[in-house]
Amino acid sequence: MSGRRLKSVITRQKLDYPRATVIVDPFEVRISLLASGRFISIFSSALSARRPDLKVLPVKQPLMRVPVEIVTLKNRTISPRAQLFIDTSREIAKLVKRKEG
Repeated sequence: MSGRRLKSVITRQKLDYPRATVIVDPFEVRISLLASGRFISIFSSALSARRPDLKVLPVKQPLMRVPVEIVTLKNRTISPRAQLFIDTSREIAKLVKRKEG
């Protein structure tokens, strides 16, 4: 999530925006910063279930629509696993669209 989007979510929840923002990608670095007790981060809810040492803050995030594309290379055969992933992704997208619709 971009720093600008994070600030928007925090302000909508009427929370004070943190004084400093650090943006890092490696998962291990984010966990180390969290462990120091001086930082907050955004992870999927699946991570908090696997990491009981992390405290989940009560911030509600609205569902965000992000365009997604499936891209394949020309003249290449798609592996059965990749095809299964594509088919499953399309089915999930249909279910989500029906649920929202």
